[in-house]
Parts: sequence; C-alpha cells; structure tokens
Amino acid sequence: KNEDGSLTLYIQKDSPGAGKEANWLPAPNDTIYLVMRLYWPKTEAPSILPAGEGTWQPPGIVVAQ
Repeated sequence: KNEDGSLTLYIQKDSPGAGKEANWLPAPNDTIYLVMRLYWPKTEAPSILPAGEGTWQPPGIVVAQ
C-alpha cells in the first residue's frame, strides 16, 4: 500500500522490478480488458450502481510513463 492508503497495481507484460513484483499482474503486450468484480453483502444496491451513475466511481487507470 501507498502512504495514503491507496494501492498501486502494475498491469504490464514486463516485470516492474523486484521491489514491485508483489503488485504486478502480468498481461500480454496487446489490448487488454479490465473487469472489476465487487461483492456486496447487503440487500441494498452498492453506491456504484447503476453502472456509471452511482455516487462512487472506481479510480481511473493511469498509463505509466
């Protein structure tokens, strides 16, 4: 985890380096599709629904430079 409590994941073909491999998800060197699976243990809908219109939005994807 980062100092602010967030988590950085490295989704890429090549290793980001030994110190970051714990957060590395190997991916092909081509187009990929990311899917977020959420589990909600309550009877009311989570704040992410309806998709794209809820009060909570997942953080965006940032392409590393």
